[in-house]
Amino acid sequence: MNRKEILNNILNEEERLFAAKAIDKMELSKKIYSPAFTEFTDPFKAHYIKNLLLNNGCEIEIYGGYNESERVKIGFFDEFSKVDLNDFPISAVEISYNRQYSRELTHRDFLGSVLGLGIVREKTGDIVIEENRGIIFVDSDIADYIVFNLERVGHTKVKTRIIENYKPKMKDAVSKNITVSSLRLDSVTGGALNLSRGKTVDHIKGEKVFVNWKKETSASFPVKEGDVITLRGVGRVKINEVIGNTKKDRVLINISIYK
Repeated sequence: MNRKEILNNILNEEERLFAAKAIDKMELSKKIYSPAFTEFTDPFKAHYIKNLLLNNGCEIEIYGGYNESERVKIGFFDEFSKVDLNDFPISAVEISYNRQYSRELTHRDFLGSVLGLGIVREKTGDIVIEENRGIIFVDSDIADYIVFNLERVGHTKVKTRIIENYKPKMKDAVSKNITVSSLRLDSVTGGALNLSRGKTVDHIKGEKVFVNWKKETSASFPVKEGDVITLRGVGRVKINEVIGNTKKDRVLINISIYK
């Protein structure tokens, strides 16, 4: 592996820095004959770096604590280590509260309070919002720190504990055929999620739309079969199949919607 060549070919500074740290973890795994893991990142960056580092003497796995995680770690497993998702140093911390004395707490509320403890974002993964509680996936080495130090989220008193083997209840996808004017990002996103074109464009320009977990700010960006479109806070759409054109020259596609 030519480390310098790999890093020089990555133009984005943030991605290059993460790649350098990932290479260090890969080399560490091979040196100590034990799995090694990166910090949390987004799936786009994780898959991009994984593809750059394939076939370098390690098995590479991506995981964030459960399937469909939006923030993940890259795990490197040396030739003598079996890939096991349970080896990932990820813990689920439950933050619960009494709704009788509080408004409904949001993703932003939970994240802000955890980061307010002096924890950096790279140490935290997804936050799953459920009734009367939030579940935050974090590096295992800071889980106890959160449990012992987090007493309030905003003005709301909370209780915290580490929970074992937690898996979010994933909502079933709804699959259906829809017609859109084109395979532009704004057309497919709006058509799938029942949004006006203006509202959809506002979301895209507001940096809330991701294609295959990469932020996309161009409404005219062309999407294709197999792409996953995420509108933060609203839902996720996968383009299963581009079936063809209708008699009115619209595009018929089959999609799955996750909300």
